[in-house]
Amino acid sequence: MIEQSIITAAIAGASVVVMTPAAKRVAVLTSTVAQPKQDRWHTRPIPLLGGVAIAAGVAVALAANGGHPRLILPAYIVIGGMFLLGLVDDVVKLKPVSKLVGQIVVACAFPLLGGGPGWTGVGILNGVLEIAWIVTITNAVNLLDNMDGLCAGIAAIAGVGCWLEFAGASPALASLSAALVGATVGFLFFNFRPASIFMGDAGSLLLGSGLAVLALSGSRHLGTGLISALAVPVCLLLIPLFDTAFVTLSRVLSTRSASQGGRDHTSHRLVAMGFSETQAVLFLWALAAAGGGVAVVSHSIGAFGTALIAPLLIVALVLLGIWLARVSVYDGDDFSLLINRAYTPLLVDVTYRRRLFEILLDAVLVTFAYCAAYVIRFDRDTPLYYSLIQQSLPIVIGCQLLAFLSMGVYRGTWRYIGLGDMTTFAKGIVLGVLGSVMALVYLYRFTGYSRGVFVIDLMLLGLLLPGSRLSFRILGDAAGRRRRTGVSTLIYGAGDAGAVLVAELRNNSQHGLTPIGFVDDDRSKRGKRVLRLPVFGGLEDLGAIIGKEGAEAIVVSTTRLASERLLAIEAICHASGTRLLRLRFDIEDVEAARRVE
Repeated sequence: MIEQSIITAAIAGASVVVMTPAAKRVAVLTSTVAQPKQDRWHTRPIPLLGGVAIAAGVAVALAANGGHPRLILPAYIVIGGMFLLGLVDDVVKLKPVSKLVGQIVVACAFPLLGGGPGWTGVGILNGVLEIAWIVTITNAVNLLDNMDGLCAGIAAIAGVGCWLEFAGASPALASLSAALVGATVGFLFFNFRPASIFMGDAGSLLLGSGLAVLALSGSRHLGTGLISALAVPVCLLLIPLFDTAFVTLSRVLSTRSASQGGRDHTSHRLVAMGFSETQAVLFLWALAAAGGGVAVVSHSIGAFGTALIAPLLIVALVLLGIWLARVSVYDGDDFSLLINRAYTPLLVDVTYRRRLFEILLDAVLVTFAYCAAYVIRFDRDTPLYYSLIQQSLPIVIGCQLLAFLSMGVYRGTWRYIGLGDMTTFAKGIVLGVLGSVMALVYLYRFTGYSRGVFVIDLMLLGLLLPGSRLSFRILGDAAGRRRRTGVSTLIYGAGDAGAVLVAELRNNSQHGLTPIGFVDDDRSKRGKRVLRLPVFGGLEDLGAIIGKEGAEAIVVSTTRLASERLLAIEAICHASGTRLLRLRFDIEDVEAARRVE
């Protein structure tokens, strides 16, 4: 079974590799190309018939494998119909309304032919949900096709998750999954940055509908329960769903049409933060792999484990969404409209007054930590303790949130979190866990409860609570290290003033200076790193450092520099054509200044 799926994937990949150059030639001859536009990411015309090569690769692989057409005929019809609809759109450019109607018509074939899982037991409702699911996922994957390699890579990852789901249960679905994986991996040879061909709507609609019907068919063939039936496809397709929801919410709250194109997708915002295009794509691939991993292990960890881990992954995406919402991708007037409204939208409220969000987030983290502590402590025997968990969870949440509030957890600012905040978190966590234990002793004499659970709970909260706050700083620092939009600048002086200067230059792009390292006369600092920047050498090495590192400016951060050294630095900068700047720090007496005026 595994060998057959690998062969199917290999045939699909090889077929796409062979057929893609021909598809490029046809696209160029027929002028079926994507022209550069203001709301597009590419800067030159790109052939647009990669979806034809993907479809051909999938068809060849399934034909070579036998295809099992009778077993999953509804899936084949929907995938083929979506491909043809996308191909027509690539050639003649359908209107959005026409394309949406066509997608709904094609999706209707799935419940009509009995391909759905029957989630609710109500036939009409099942059909509506299946149609909505197929159309939603198809468009979500289509919207994700906004950066080189992003859509194909995430489709391949989701396809691998589907194949692992079906490998021992449904040969027909496993073959279809393998064919999709092989075709997308083969296409990545031409579509990863810099892309020489796009898949177009023909490819994205094919992949989106294929993943959608695989998720639905899997729920039917594997006989999963309601939680797994919902959790597995959502986790498999987490990134397309997240990107669609995030972009739609952002555009609606920014008084823009949800159907309007633009460079405001998750990938675009990551690049705007400072990541390269490749790094942004790989970052989203990693998140897709995490979601796929949760989907794959859901059957082995059971409904309780799935219900425990999936929300944590969603919380991580919510945190990412809040951070990305701070990235400016619209004009300044758009954002000012939001702030000046009588009713402040949720996005702005969360960004600027997020205390309520912090409390809700901590309630989720407390719930996860407490339930996870039982799973870690008792493993497969956890169901025996469901009644105790249900009885004690409200007490634990209340005690720990009160402790966080009393210890000042909600007084800090995430962006400037430091060691002092870590102490505050530690006090709040210890007080919250001890308070929970005391409350359970008073109410129930701690009968049936395990001290080990609360020790594990303490350790988990010690990771989750600070980690949720540090996530903003970690992501910001990671992006900041990659943002090189200003003049390459050396900082003269690796002391406290130099550290303050680096932080200011990283946080304020208006200076137009990007720090690349330090120069310091203290030999004990040489070869070390300060704020992740190297200390290259001292004054005697300055000329060589400027040439080697390509420095365009030097900022003197120390105020205790002797005049002869400053003159020497000035001479070196003059000889090399390097700008010389100096940091000034001043505290002004306002009343005295007014008297002088």
